[in-house]
Amino acid sequence: MVFPWMHNGSLATYLQRSTELTIESKLRILWQVAAAINYLHLKGIVHGDLTANNILIDANHDAYVSDHGILTMCSELCGTSYIRSNVRWAAPELFEVPENLPNSASDVYSFGCIMFQVMTGQPPFADVQSNHAVALQIFAGEKPQRPSNPSVAESFWDFIETCWRDAGGRPSAADVVSFLELVQRNL
Repeated sequence: MVFPWMHNGSLATYLQRSTELTIESKLRILWQVAAAINYLHLKGIVHGDLTANNILIDANHDAYVSDHGILTMCSELCGTSYIRSNVRWAAPELFEVPENLPNSASDVYSFGCIMFQVMTGQPPFADVQSNHAVALQIFAGEKPQRPSNPSVAESFWDFIETCWRDAGGRPSAADVVSFLELVQRNL
């Protein structure tokens, strides 16, 4: 799949440059990402590598999810690990041996990490330098800590934590879309 040139680069880059995004802009981006993931899941496709680096922002500030399913396909063909350098966004069950395949629940966990990053401006586990140390923390069941600055509204934080529950207790992508639509209506 080929995308047109995305003038604002990845979501990670966009967040670094756009430090004064309104809550409406943040919710719009999150809704677009959630709607794209929901669409993929409805088609039986798991992204498997959802990070702020795999979301592109165009000149109109619209979000596009890229690289969907490519990591999963390449890993199955080559017999390599699903987890590469994106451990900060990886669901804990993907660290288990033998490796679990990415699934819709692991995409929702990763979406919770993206929601964390959009709302705080920092990637998950920003205070931890090495990916190895992050992997150890995730494997031990630790989650990114709620920052005090910038503050994250209680309802957002509660929903992020819902996305980080054990795989069977996570919302579906459709539930994520519904939550974001409800929040947008109540602004």
